[in-house]
Amino acid sequence: MQSAIAKHALWISLVLALAVAAPPPPAAAVEASPYGINIHAPMGSDLAALLDRVQAAGIGWVRIDFIWAWVEPSRDQLDWSVYDAIAAAARARGIEIYATLAYTPAWATSGPPMSGVPDDPGQWEAFCGAAARRYRGSIRHWGVWNEPNLDKFWSGSRDQYVNVLLKPCAAAIHAADPAAQVGGPELAHLTSGDSDWYRWLREIILAAKDQLDFVTHHVYDSDGNRDLADRLDGSTVFGNQPSLWDAVNPSVKEVLKNAGWWGRPVWLTETGWDTTAAGEGQQASWYLGLLNDWFTGRPDRSWLQKVFFYELADTPPPSPGWGILRADRSAKPAYDSYQAFISTHTPRRDDAVPQDDTFPSTVETGQPLEVRLTFRNTGTTPWTEADGYRLASAEDVDPFTDPRQHLEAGESIAPNHEKTFTLKIVAPEVPGTYHIRWQMLREGFDRFGTAFEQDVRVLPGPPVAERTLHLMNDRFRVQVSWLDAGGDRAGFGHAVPGPDPTGYFWFFNSSNLELAVKALDGRPVNGNYWIFYGALSNVEYWVDVTETATGRTKRYHNAQGSLCGRGDTSAFPAASGSATSFMDSPFPLNLPDGLPLPAAASASCIADANTLCLLGGRFRVSVDWRLRNGTTGRGVAVPQSDVTGTFWFFGPQNIELVVKALDGRVLNNRFWFFYGALSDVQYTITVADTVTGAVLWYLPPRFVECPFRGPEEIYVHSLSPRPGRPGP
Repeated sequence: MQSAIAKHALWISLVLALAVAAPPPPAAAVEASPYGINIHAPMGSDLAALLDRVQAAGIGWVRIDFIWAWVEPSRDQLDWSVYDAIAAAARARGIEIYATLAYTPAWATSGPPMSGVPDDPGQWEAFCGAAARRYRGSIRHWGVWNEPNLDKFWSGSRDQYVNVLLKPCAAAIHAADPAAQVGGPELAHLTSGDSDWYRWLREIILAAKDQLDFVTHHVYDSDGNRDLADRLDGSTVFGNQPSLWDAVNPSVKEVLKNAGWWGRPVWLTETGWDTTAAGEGQQASWYLGLLNDWFTGRPDRSWLQKVFFYELADTPPPSPGWGILRADRSAKPAYDSYQAFISTHTPRRDDAVPQDDTFPSTVETGQPLEVRLTFRNTGTTPWTEADGYRLASAEDVDPFTDPRQHLEAGESIAPNHEKTFTLKIVAPEVPGTYHIRWQMLREGFDRFGTAFEQDVRVLPGPPVAERTLHLMNDRFRVQVSWLDAGGDRAGFGHAVPGPDPTGYFWFFNSSNLELAVKALDGRPVNGNYWIFYGALSNVEYWVDVTETATGRTKRYHNAQGSLCGRGDTSAFPAASGSATSFMDSPFPLNLPDGLPLPAAASASCIADANTLCLLGGRFRVSVDWRLRNGTTGRGVAVPQSDVTGTFWFFGPQNIELVVKALDGRVLNNRFWFFYGALSDVQYTITVADTVTGAVLWYLPPRFVECPFRGPEEIYVHSLSPRPGRPGP
């Protein structure tokens, strides 16, 4: 770990924010799809089923209702689960999201729930910013409210829509995610009372055009696509005279021109026909009519960028039938028509955009790593190995690895989907700066799409002797390579010999151990040599163990963000034939009926044979262990530095546990405690804060997938010693 725990900043901030992991912005070619559908906010199994149908039809976009009252039903009590699921499911299918933020929680308004004006506009603004921040990269297009010119959706005035809803929300979204775009005002194309759509649209554009990235509007016409087209871009007698619009209503195009928006993006985010009134065949005919009117390249109809039909699926009768799927999810003719139109009017092309990578900017000479490059298929053809699709380096030369990276046999990467290639690289032995360039290729044709390019500095690495642990009298040699994606660098672990057969590695600072490794002779139990490692680091790393007599090797991988270690009791068989790990059949876990309470924390820590004092004596750490037969004991402490120490249970040559404390208060006002296990013995760690008197116990269960933990947070200001039996 880096000094002052700087490298944990990214990791812990994500944990504290409960943020959805967000990828880079979606590819422009995918965003260019003009085809959308309204889906509201489906949940559970219905979400996957509906998005599968969207994907199968080739529809590139969904519009969702992003409801403030659902996310924050009580003040400061946020539940993002509905939208986490939608964002993840859409991303997995290569579908883009347009999210309409709307509807006030009852606690936030003195007016009607859902449609009421927020009492504190700052709360609405904060919600908009939180949403954009959380879904940065996975939702990049946001709408502000739904049909605010209708009282049932917005009980405030037009000016309040602009100044309370639109401007603050747009500012918060742009601040939280500079790549995000904001649309509005999502008006209903109706006229009555104070709801006249043309007044609202003109005045909102004039007042807030600098906050909007695109204009959205809703238009329906029960007489079909021709009359709907007239509503959109027809010519009227008073088209450029707003004072006479009440006499003859203008078209949308005329309002846009008068308000100074002409030539800027416009989306039709609701339109469609109800099959209970028009019939399923007529709905399909009008769908095709609208699509042919606007999305077949007519120069006079190019100003409408996207259409979102209303809607994907019906609800059971007696609800109306706006959907292109029936309530039982069978397809209406309009679904087939939409699918066929998209297929026919989508040209065949190869395209790709790099989405993510773990390639570091600096590595060390001779360092072996596995890096990942992710490309999104932004073309219209699937990628398969059989068709010759590959990831290729520039000019078929790469200083780190093979110049061709293949898809798996039978693998198919559909349009709008991603492929992550794992490249096994070895850094050159000569220091210097190397340029890498990777691009998708179709063999026999050419490279295509946007290339991934990066300069990589190769620095001198530590000598082999400094990066190699020798365990069990040199029967095993261990090296570690680490990759810190947050810091964009990689290097070798520096070996620190311990009492053989145990040793350690540090990555960033010699006083800050990151990893403990131990080899044991388990032949009397199962005929194998065993390898254990305990992690005190959440960076990505690889542990390479070589048996010197045979040359056999084993590689263990710790993923970025993981704090797991591992116990491999079948690492190196001593004889031919397979042996079963005794850990495959775990012993019953018998917890003690009671554990001794630690002594009350004092104002200082006094180190002794069973006590570690960490962080300048602030924290006192001890360990109690227990065997299955009831035998108990106390771990013997071995200080390593002010932040790190170890414990052995049965002999000084056999280290069982490594612990570490770090001061993380600059990030989250907490001290952090890590422990990494090299033992399957049941043990209890007691950590006492000598300043506040707080005491924490850790009772890791045996034989679990990840028994090696950290960081545990020590809540300095809120915890006090707990009476009674300690809990996990």
